[in-house]
Amino acid sequence: MPTIVFASSKGGVGKTTSALALAFVFTQAGAATTLIDADPNAPLARWAARFPDSIPAGLTVTGAVGNAAARAIDDAALRDPFVIVDLEGTKNVEVSVGLGRADLALIPMQGSQLDADEAASVVKLIQTQEEVFRRTIPFRVFFTRTSPVIESKGMRDIHAQLRELGIPLLRTSIMEREAFKVPFRVGASFYDQTRSDVRNPRAAIENAEAFAAEVRDILMSEGEAGQGRVEANG
Repeated sequence: MPTIVFASSKGGVGKTTSALALAFVFTQAGAATTLIDADPNAPLARWAARFPDSIPAGLTVTGAVGNAAARAIDDAALRDPFVIVDLEGTKNVEVSVGLGRADLALIPMQGSQLDADEAASVVKLIQTQEEVFRRTIPFRVFFTRTSPVIESKGMRDIHAQLRELGIPLLRTSIMEREAFKVPFRVGASFYDQTRSDVRNPRAAIENAEAFAAEVRDILMSEGEAGQGRVEANG
């Protein structure tokens, strides 16, 4: 089953928050999902241990780092419709192995030149892993913690720069919403939050669902393209 890997060469770009939001949407839709925390800092494993009653039905959260992460990905892919992997915010052998198992690699970044440079370095790592594993690894860059109101000139310039480099971007950004932060503070997903928890939980739900729909469409498209290549080679 599809394995979606969140990868970044630096921390603090919203990687873990985005991975958890995607898992919430998939499980809310009834799809069993394994969320693998492959970060030695274990933010998702700690969340699951701290708020066990907040883990949605159908979601399995597993902490697995190093060589154990590869085995956890393989086992989960045999069992659940979706596997989401939150890799360590760095570049090392374990991250490379995780990328090698990805059906889709998602690279989060904020709207800064530093983040754009780091995203480009992850793209180069993915291209190296494509040679190592002799397979195409679909990937997309996406923006996180963006303003739901305005887009700065700097953000537009970075968009243009990435397009010029031929780096594919998701249309949907993960917005700066308090509802995405609440789970790590009190446990509740944005589906369980009310206006007494945050001002507008519905806006976060709509944002996360649009993000998940785009990810799903890419997986379907890549799956069909891969099947076409197999048939052509056959």
